[in-house]
Amino acid sequence: MAAQQKPNVLVVLLDDVGFMDFGSYGGDTATPNIDKLAQQGAKFSRFYTSPQCAPSRAMLMTGKDNHQVGIGSIIESLDPKLRQYPAYSMIWEDDTKTMASRLKESGYQTFVSGKWGIGESGANLPSKFGFDRSFVLDATGASNYDHRPYIPISTTAKWFEDGEPTTLPDDFYSSRNLVDKLIGYIDDAESEQPFFAYLPFMAIHMPLQVPKEYIDKYNGVFDQGWDVVAKQRLEKAIELELVPGGTKLAKSLKTNRKWDQLTEAEKVYWARAMQVNAGMLEAADFHLGRLLSQLEAKGKLENTIVIVTSDNGPEGSTVGFDKGLQGIAFSAWMSMHDWSTEYEDMGGRNGLTTIGPEWASVSSGPFRLFKFNSSEGGQRVPLIISGSGIINQTDFLQGRAHMVDILPTVLDVLDIPFDQDELYGRSLMPLINEQSQEVYGTDESYAIEVGGNASLYRGAWKISRVNPPSGDGQWHLFNLAVDAGEANVLEDEYPVLFQELLNEYLAYSTEMEIIQPDLDSNDRDQVVKNIIRKQAGLIGPYLIFIVILIVGFVYLRRRKKS
Repeated sequence: MAAQQKPNVLVVLLDDVGFMDFGSYGGDTATPNIDKLAQQGAKFSRFYTSPQCAPSRAMLMTGKDNHQVGIGSIIESLDPKLRQYPAYSMIWEDDTKTMASRLKESGYQTFVSGKWGIGESGANLPSKFGFDRSFVLDATGASNYDHRPYIPISTTAKWFEDGEPTTLPDDFYSSRNLVDKLIGYIDDAESEQPFFAYLPFMAIHMPLQVPKEYIDKYNGVFDQGWDVVAKQRLEKAIELELVPGGTKLAKSLKTNRKWDQLTEAEKVYWARAMQVNAGMLEAADFHLGRLLSQLEAKGKLENTIVIVTSDNGPEGSTVGFDKGLQGIAFSAWMSMHDWSTEYEDMGGRNGLTTIGPEWASVSSGPFRLFKFNSSEGGQRVPLIISGSGIINQTDFLQGRAHMVDILPTVLDVLDIPFDQDELYGRSLMPLINEQSQEVYGTDESYAIEVGGNASLYRGAWKISRVNPPSGDGQWHLFNLAVDAGEANVLEDEYPVLFQELLNEYLAYSTEMEIIQPDLDSNDRDQVVKNIIRKQAGLIGPYLIFIVILIVGFVYLRRRKKS
């Protein structure tokens, strides 16, 4: 095959998009460009990621388990004591192979524009691992308009272009400018040489920010509240055959609020939050459409494979609404950085908007829980593969698939040889080309672990351990063939099977050199501890100086009196 005839590859990664958020998956958001790709290609109903962003991105880029490449967690929630272990080093080895480096060896030009956020900031930049051109935020999130961080663990959001620190223009908006940059890279590229382009949007990670016209398009859409919309999405999921008929919603968290118990002002506020969420996703879809239109105008789209997915389930944080000393401290930090949770600022430059656990449970619906959790809602997300060499599939593909499968799938469809033993994932082409209904046999298991939250799948069976505050830290057994909502635990009913799956997880954990964290801790608590440690390091010298001044002042006064 001549070099110029090889298909281009475009991988689009949305951030914190829930399973049913795309229009083609039954959601309320207008995503016409993504939906068109879904209509022309293959769409999956059982695609799994890690419950955290950096591990998922490491899996996507390498085709390996996140522990195999040292990204056992996001760095914000990692206990620093774990950095001594290979699975938690947060730094890639120099010879780590990525999708970019593998395709570059086969004659591809390689570009990335968006959120990178894999491991220690500045250590694993894409320019070191196969990308010819790169414009990236090397953090788990930030303002969509400027360099402000979204939590107090950093003093600024670090952006890099081609491996060097860079700054943002004054009129920056993430979805628009990231697409502009990628279009520029492609336009400047050698036209006769194929390209691999990676577009990891910041949308829809918090803070949720988008121009007001996108928000207002959803006036009234979410006014019924999360309890009603959750039931509507379950009905839609069954109708689309995304989940088996008879699937029931799992019990919500005890701390979740009932919509009809909110005040009218609270209902208006939280309905607006979901409008911002939907508007931000629609804006990302619009700007993706500009990229696709540019490729079509240049005659490149027909020969391009396009992959669209999310890094994990939706974010359930209520940043800015915490109580006690933690809430007071965070509010003070927000004021220092001009962040606001006020209604009039929602979605704007200074709006630190989130959707909270109730709407996150809707976004991940009809599944249980959301990001950070090893539940279906934290790990099961949409996947669309479309374009050159991909058969148009009318129905959702029901076969199980994982983030690590993307890289071998790309290599397979491009006919690039690879050693299967090097990778943790498998090509999905037999499933896409209707040669098989499953890539993973019913007797083959696959495990995922991040920060003690863990799961293992074998056929329709699943065991999972969800740590506090969302879970009890204990292993439970589910049959997803009849209970995709994880409403019923079955370990007491099938004790032999349960133990078999636990043994398989133990073998996985040993192979990946996983360190089991203290069950009294959890990801969110560790984030708070790391923030306190970071802030103490920043203000420590000033406190010491102040103490010295006070001690000196007291000493001089006593000498004067004596």
